[in-house]
Amino acid sequence: GVGEGGGAEEEGGNVSRWYATVTKRESFVRAVAALRSPESPVGVTTTTSSSLEPEVKPRLFRRTRTRIKDLLLEPTTAIGTSVTVKGWARTTRNANKGLLLFVELNDGSCGTSLQCVMEDGKTEGFAEAKGCGGAGASFEVCGEVVESPAKGQAIELHVTTSTLLGPVYGGDPSGTTIGAKLYPLSKKAHTLEHMRDIAHLRPRARLHSAAMRVRHAMAYATHKFFHDLGFLYIHTPILTCADCEGAGEQFGVTTLLGKEPGEVGVTLPVIEPVEEKALSKKEKKRLEKLKAQGKLVEEEKEERVVGAVDYSKDFFSRRANLTVSGQLNVETHACALSDVYTFGPTFRAENSHTSRHLSEFWMIEPEIAFADLTTDINLAEDYLKYCVQYALEMCAEDLEFFENSPFGEPGLRDRLRNVLEEPFQRLTYTEAIEILKSAAASGIKFEEKPEWGMDLPSEMERYLCEKVYKKPVVLTNYPKGIKAFYMKLNDDDKTVAAADILVPKIGEIIGGSQREHRMDVLTRRCVESGLDPKAVWWYVDLRKYGTVPHAGFGLGFERLILFVTGLDNIRDVIPFPRWAGNAVF
Repeated sequence: GVGEGGGAEEEGGNVSRWYATVTKRESFVRAVAALRSPESPVGVTTTTSSSLEPEVKPRLFRRTRTRIKDLLLEPTTAIGTSVTVKGWARTTRNANKGLLLFVELNDGSCGTSLQCVMEDGKTEGFAEAKGCGGAGASFEVCGEVVESPAKGQAIELHVTTSTLLGPVYGGDPSGTTIGAKLYPLSKKAHTLEHMRDIAHLRPRARLHSAAMRVRHAMAYATHKFFHDLGFLYIHTPILTCADCEGAGEQFGVTTLLGKEPGEVGVTLPVIEPVEEKALSKKEKKRLEKLKAQGKLVEEEKEERVVGAVDYSKDFFSRRANLTVSGQLNVETHACALSDVYTFGPTFRAENSHTSRHLSEFWMIEPEIAFADLTTDINLAEDYLKYCVQYALEMCAEDLEFFENSPFGEPGLRDRLRNVLEEPFQRLTYTEAIEILKSAAASGIKFEEKPEWGMDLPSEMERYLCEKVYKKPVVLTNYPKGIKAFYMKLNDDDKTVAAADILVPKIGEIIGGSQREHRMDVLTRRCVESGLDPKAVWWYVDLRKYGTVPHAGFGLGFERLILFVTGLDNIRDVIPFPRWAGNAVF
């Protein structure tokens, strides 16, 4: 009886500690607050079903290890437990005349590593671990979690069994000798340029792994935000025959170049001149009669330029490209499913080497039916603020790292908190130009002279949000000449209902507009922009059959990651960056 009572008491204490731990977590507190909230925003529902989503309970999948993140989350409760940890060594260090080995192990689940202490005579596999080759070697270690006597870490692992999974063969150029000499990620600091050259290994470096965790969090936050507002995720095509932006800077996709890279004698088919068959006098007279009676319907012939590549012989029977945007395609679904978004890769064959441009990047493009520009701006501001809040709450460790990193940004989290504290400043493009003109007149130096009708360069966008308002700025009603054909023409016939959101450090991060839903105006805008309406006939069709006012915006995902992490170069926030002259991996 006494023994049983003691066991029950001990078990009850464990449950109490578990309950106290769980209920203090931020995610639990927020969930309870949401459930207790007496009201939700008008018109907003957070579920599309009468039942709760099923909980993820894997029946078969089980990790054969404990994640380091889970150990460090509640270190005091982990003390005294036996665990198995697997990961890669960031550093290895011998001590006590070689009788001790300290391995800093990381598995990517968080930025902090776990110190694993191995001792000769007490750790099985000690000799093999000492000959691992140093940083980069992979291990499976089992042992007891103990309180760490060292500064800066709450716990460490006293290893009883060590299994060297993969040594580092960096001892010679052939890669057959164990050693750290030629390992590209040695302990010393490396430039970000060097890290891009070894993009297959840089996930092991702390900066890139932190960037990837933030990238994952922002992708998840994006899907959660739109899902909880009742938006549907639409997969738009990567291969397309339409140029959404009219820029012409597209990557062509063809099978006309042969099947093998080294294939010789490839000849591209070209359009040959066609001799029109002469009509007899009788046939001419008949056609003229029909034309006079209004009964002759002339077939529209596809324009074919003699000597140009004949894409009718290509795989899709026409020229195909990699998409520059999913917007036109996702609009088709907004005009039936109401609120939708797409989130996928896009491509620009722009020969730019700036820190803000990539040839392959990801775009988030929501589209809202029955909406005007104000609704669109409100959605964009809510979305951006949600992503910032999510990063501050769920990526705290990584943001702290970026704030203190030499490649990061001091005061990063204060800048992000400032985004949440106040509404974004809203003003028209025309008002912004006047502010910039006054600034130039007062002595502020810009590379270009501010003039109405110009496409604002990044330095002017950043001046507005960093110097004038010191917070994100929304500019509206841009000149129609610098915006795309699909943006709704305003009543002044000079501007369109467009909106760009500008943020400190980046400049433009979101570009959106109310779409032109009037078929006659859209057709006219196509012609004015140099686009044949026949090339986007299906897009024009949306205005023919049950047109509705609708709006949307696009956000470059990598620019969002730059904004949240404080990093300076867009090539450092995507796993494998592509730019002109670089597509190695």
